[in-house]
Amino acid sequence: MYTNETSIFNMSPGFRMVLFISMTGLSMILGGLITFSIVAAALHVPFMEIQSVLLQPENTSMTQIANAFASIIGFGVPALVVAYFTKGTFAFNLGFKPIASEKQVGIVILLAFTGLILSGALGDLTDKITFSTSIRNWATDLEAQYKKALMAMTNMRSIGDLILAIVAIAVVPAIVEELYFRATLQKIITDWSGKPLFAVVITAILFSAFHFSYFGFLSRMSLGIVLGFIYYYTKTIWLPILMHFVNNAIGVSALYAVRNNPKKIDQVMNSNLTYYWVIIGLIALFILFLQLKKTTDAGLEKDF
Repeated sequence: MYTNETSIFNMSPGFRMVLFISMTGLSMILGGLITFSIVAAALHVPFMEIQSVLLQPENTSMTQIANAFASIIGFGVPALVVAYFTKGTFAFNLGFKPIASEKQVGIVILLAFTGLILSGALGDLTDKITFSTSIRNWATDLEAQYKKALMAMTNMRSIGDLILAIVAIAVVPAIVEELYFRATLQKIITDWSGKPLFAVVITAILFSAFHFSYFGFLSRMSLGIVLGFIYYYTKTIWLPILMHFVNNAIGVSALYAVRNNPKKIDQVMNSNLTYYWVIIGLIALFILFLQLKKTTDAGLEKDF
């Protein structure tokens, strides 16, 4: 499908941003209302009690499905609408370009594991930053709520539970969040500012902020920066989706592996590395991105 070059299809980046923000607000509200209404009807509970009900272990599957459904509406709809009302093909506007080579897939998988090292080290670094007592208490309470919600979504007892968790927590978020943040938001900011690095960093900050985890903020921001550069270099959304999926799937699988050991579950959820691993992680990322850029340049040479 190719959109017209006239009328609203030829919107400036500023108008695209207005449309994107408007659709985000509307989609987040509708996504919450629709999802909560379905859950209330399915579980036969009052609308106001849904949040507490979804935190109960026996409702893990419903929590996973509800979260995935809300994510599809909240993140997916704004990306799809902006792509439709932007000049060019619908698929191209969403970043659905073929992957240039198998080597890129291998490099991105290595970037996913390297990103986990960097994230763990940044988590330790964040924990060592000195705050006032009130700020640290606020951050600790926020982190406790985040972990409680995560545990409600990862209460797995069987392979079937693991598969559902991977679909709901790894597959769906990887697709819709990358379409939202990299394929849409990062592209709009790049077109608006003309500064790709600025767009990557700002998008990564917002990506991390959406997860509402203070002690994990730097970790997720670093992940967002890596995802942003993958998209910038390769111009295909498939590779950021792949890395995002690998990152989430590793976390879900690790929690499943220690599901019967509460102490190890806590260790997995707080799996920080010593802060000096930041240097090692950055060096590894630099080398891998050099290799990724070479594969992109090679692909361009073939095109010519």
